Amino acid sequence: RSAEPLAARTTATMPTANRFVDIGANLLDERFTEGSYRGKVRHEPDFEDVIKRASDMGMRHMILTVGTLAESHQAVEKVRELRTTNATDCQLYCTVGVHPTRCMEFEHEGDLQRQEDHLEELIRIARDGMTDGTVAAVGEMGLDYDRLEFCPKQVQRKHFVSQLRLASETSLPLFLHNRNVGTELYDLLVEHRDMWKSGVVHSFDGPADLALKFLDLGLYIGLNGCSLKTQENLEVVKTLPLDRILLETDCPYCDVKRTHAGFPFVQTHFESKQEKKFQKGFQVKGRNEPCNIIHVAEVVAGTKSIPVKEVVQECYANSLRFYGWSG
Repeated sequence: RSAEPLAARTTATMPTANRFVDIGANLLDERFTEGSYRGKVRHEPDFEDVIKRASDMGMRHMILTVGTLAESHQAVEKVRELRTTNATDCQLYCTVGVHPTRCMEFEHEGDLQRQEDHLEELIRIARDGMTDGTVAAVGEMGLDYDRLEFCPKQVQRKHFVSQLRLASETSLPLFLHNRNVGTELYDLLVEHRDMWKSGVVHSFDGPADLALKFLDLGLYIGLNGCSLKTQENLEVVKTLPLDRILLETDCPYCDVKRTHAGFPFVQTHFESKQEKKFQKGFQVKGRNEPCNIIHVAEVVAGTKSIPVKEVVQECYANSLRFYGWSG
């Protein structure tokens, strides 16, 4: 089923009728902003080229996701800067919030006033970002019990609940992280249902019964390559209603790898170069980027046995509806 591989620079010049929203792109990562990998600079920053490739693939809206207070500041500034220099058809936004594995930054050695100040600063950034539409969601927030070495459970839970104030005071949607926590995130969302209006569980890789619980709460499900690794993952995707799926890349992570169960459905290929042999116009091998969102759409389509065009159009409409955008 696979088409012949095409160089990214060749694909980028090809017209496409596709329209995409990447609801989660970690574009502040140093691999994009500095060309740095594992502490070593390998190539010139190619941030603008990455956005251009995404736009050429049909990307119309892209949300830069953050995980700390400092990144929240940085993302708002970066998006505002890019909105004045970006010559593509892709509109940029960002989130504001603290990732569950980074929630120790709230603690300030138990100083309650400094914890409150930390949260108030996040709220201030979110409100400021809403004045010009820069901030589109709150997060990435949630629970992650796979990496407790970075932040213990009780601290994650405490500051997930505290960050719900971001949603209650701004009415922005939640961008949720749920990793190996059973139903604990779901239970907290139910317990505090009056504090949020809408949300998406991003990078979902859980069982079908948990997906159904989230859907019954009115949440959407975000899918990327990490959602499509195993046959079990694909069976879950089959159960998801198409009108509640949002597409994402979570780049530079979560690409659809050759070892993944969904890879045989990938039809679009881009040539890439290792970072040590960086060549302008080509993707960097092993670094996911937003234009690869087409792979997620192709795997979802193949899994559901429906046309890729249907997935692309429906998920684009879902995203516009979810964020309240006109087009």
